[in-house]
Amino acid sequence: MSLLRPHCAHCIYWMSDQAGPLYTSGHCHRYPPSVHVNPQTGSPVQKFPSTDHHQWCGEWDCDETWLEDAIHQTTVKNAEKA
Repeated sequence: MSLLRPHCAHCIYWMSDQAGPLYTSGHCHRYPPSVHVNPQTGSPVQKFPSTDHHQWCGEWDCDETWLEDAIHQTTVKNAEKA
């Protein structure tokens, strides 16, 4: 079953840390960054989760209806502005 799950590299919320076709690590931007405390300085920092391109998560459920609806709504709004 895990072979059927899309990897982070194919997710619209994932951003690679590197430019070019050989990216291997990046950050998930599905949700706002969480706050962590820097252990060296003790100051709070905001950070998106770091992931490798081949990892996956439970957010994807094979139902892309919400994405299709968002694309449709954006298309309609852009057509109304034109």
